Amino acid sequence: MSYNIRTHSYVVGGLGVTGQACVRFLLDNGASVKAFDTRMLTDAQRDAMALQVDIASSPLSTHYFDGIDTLILSPGLSPDIPEAQLARRAGVEVIGDVELFARINDKPCVGITGSNGKTTVTLLLTHLLNACGVNAIEAGNVGRPVLETLNANADVVVLELSSFQLETTSSLRLQGATILNLSDDHLDRHGSLADYAKAKQRIFMHCDTSIVWRDGNVAPTKALADTIEYGLTETDIGFGLTGSQITFNAEPVLNTRDITLVGTHNILNVMAALGLCHVLGVDVKRAASAVSTFVSAPHRCIEIATRNGVRYIDDSKATNVGATIAAIEGLAPVVSGNIILIAGGDAKGADLSALAPQLIQHVSAVIALGKDRDAFVSLHPATHLVSTMHEAVNAASCIAKEGDVVLLSPACASIDMFSNYIQRADVFARAVMEVVAA
Repeated sequence: MSYNIRTHSYVVGGLGVTGQACVRFLLDNGASVKAFDTRMLTDAQRDAMALQVDIASSPLSTHYFDGIDTLILSPGLSPDIPEAQLARRAGVEVIGDVELFARINDKPCVGITGSNGKTTVTLLLTHLLNACGVNAIEAGNVGRPVLETLNANADVVVLELSSFQLETTSSLRLQGATILNLSDDHLDRHGSLADYAKAKQRIFMHCDTSIVWRDGNVAPTKALADTIEYGLTETDIGFGLTGSQITFNAEPVLNTRDITLVGTHNILNVMAALGLCHVLGVDVKRAASAVSTFVSAPHRCIEIATRNGVRYIDDSKATNVGATIAAIEGLAPVVSGNIILIAGGDAKGADLSALAPQLIQHVSAVIALGKDRDAFVSLHPATHLVSTMHEAVNAASCIAKEGDVVLLSPACASIDMFSNYIQRADVFARAVMEVVAA
């Protein structure tokens, strides 16, 4: 490896899953390393981490970064926190784990980001590549720390990259990359949609080929060697849709009836994944033949029950406005009755008003709960406010009739009421099961 870890001294900031992985990787490679966490860690928490390094808690001393070359900041911590500012004043470089990975990695990589759908596309692409004989491994925001792939037996690394990861990354080389979509999200961190978009655009800094949604609002701000476009219209170039057939350069490659994922937004996700397959030299038709065997990640537009002709769909991972709009637009063409939406939570400073046109056009009623539930009242005349998820499901089931869909797609984070979106989905599922069993 051209980048010699042993010649640098490091501080790891933040000791979540990513931070702990960084510490272990650096120690395994003989680096000098210490760490800090912005939380006041208990002795039990420190013992559970089992990290053989000095761990400090904020605030740090003025001389904490003396003799340090690099601060590796966990993605959950903003580059503007006081500790990072202190590091910069001491002449210390501030990077993230993806940037460290980029300096060491020698495997081909592709990158996926966007406000919504990136985990689905990451997992789908990994599935398609493996089905075609390419040994692929997914990492990044999808869960596996990127540094854990460096010694893995893999031909390709498929990276899901968040805006938080990208804003501390500057040298990542990618054979192909895509920004699936862009909508208000994480504005409490980035401050504005423009700054959020700027962070996402960093995925194209050292990218050979971009995969671009033809009708979307995101394209590379710099000229790349190649671009592959996709969309839901008929076209002779790139990916398009002719009737029920996905085409590539006007040649049919997949019938949409063979896509197990729900909604038209997932047709776009499939196209993006197929485009990245093409970039990696995999035959698109061969890759398309494996789409039908893909099992979606949980809590992303997954039908969990049906009772009296009413379908209950879990889209708890929809933690921003764009994700909920995508779910509604994706379901509307295939629902014979009405959509009843369960939404609400912590909006993270986002403007929810962009939901209004979709709610008015496609949703018959909104059941709102959580910290920012009142914001939904002005968005739809048939908004019902509740206090718990069980109340929400019961209210929705009383309204629903045969042919309707009850959709949990909150457009908000879950942290005001639940540990995470997974717990929110579990509570939703239990409430649905009670209704179904009644």
